[in-house]
Amino acid sequence: MMKRTVALAALAALTVQAHAAEGARWGEGIGFYIGVDSLPTVASGTFAGLANPNAGRLTLLFDHGDHFHGIGAYSYSGSVSAPVIDPTNTNNRIPETYARTDADNQALALTAGTGAFAGKLVSAVQAAGVNHEYGHLGAASIQSLAGLGEQADALYGSSGARWSQAYDGVLVGLKLESISAGLKVAAQGDLDLFDTSNVAVLGDGHSLSFLPTFYVDSTAAAGTYTAQFSLVNLGSNQAVLDGGTFYIDFAVAPAVPEPGTWAMMAAGLATLGVVARRRKAG
Repeated sequence: MMKRTVALAALAALTVQAHAAEGARWGEGIGFYIGVDSLPTVASGTFAGLANPNAGRLTLLFDHGDHFHGIGAYSYSGSVSAPVIDPTNTNNRIPETYARTDADNQALALTAGTGAFAGKLVSAVQAAGVNHEYGHLGAASIQSLAGLGEQADALYGSSGARWSQAYDGVLVGLKLESISAGLKVAAQGDLDLFDTSNVAVLGDGHSLSFLPTFYVDSTAAAGTYTAQFSLVNLGSNQAVLDGGTFYIDFAVAPAVPEPGTWAMMAAGLATLGVVARRRKAG
């Protein structure tokens, strides 16, 4: 009985830990937030003590449970004596590079759509792998986390409240820098968000909510499809600067032949074998 009690307690602890790793608003499809970097100087690393090149800039933040990962933030390269400001950082891809542990986790899988997306391969959250952790592609203002509960409040105030500063007079835009041929973005009732402009308005900095769907045609060639974006301030508060560039990678898997196709292929191979044997015998 004692062993069973201990085992149940351990299982409960693991369950709590697994739940803690879930995003604060994953249930709404939101795994990313938009905030403004308030850190004045670089805190650690080679360039510690220098002015933070990302300070005052819009930044895409990935919800990593109890803290954020800044995606594509402005950063330094070069040497301390001659630093170069780069409009992105090494952690500028979704899925994040460190999470790409095997061939099946190199990009977010596009899978068969339904309804308005019938005949398309679309982005979607899946049960495991990078599609589960990074598949919640919705984004919201970081201000939306305030007062949502213990987990959301911890996330909101993480890194010494670096990202939780209010930013008035900011209208956030998503700028499409580049995109693979055939890949499209749907959101806000628009099936091709960037067909007439490379900038889409996401909304007010305090209340924006953005739930995109990425898709290609079901006949699209197998391979990786990539969209490159940056966040821009379209509002009156010019003290808030545009953000760095980041990428989202998607994968179209090779088509799997139908059972009938496999049967035809097998029959064809068998026929070729018979012909070859007859020629050899002759």
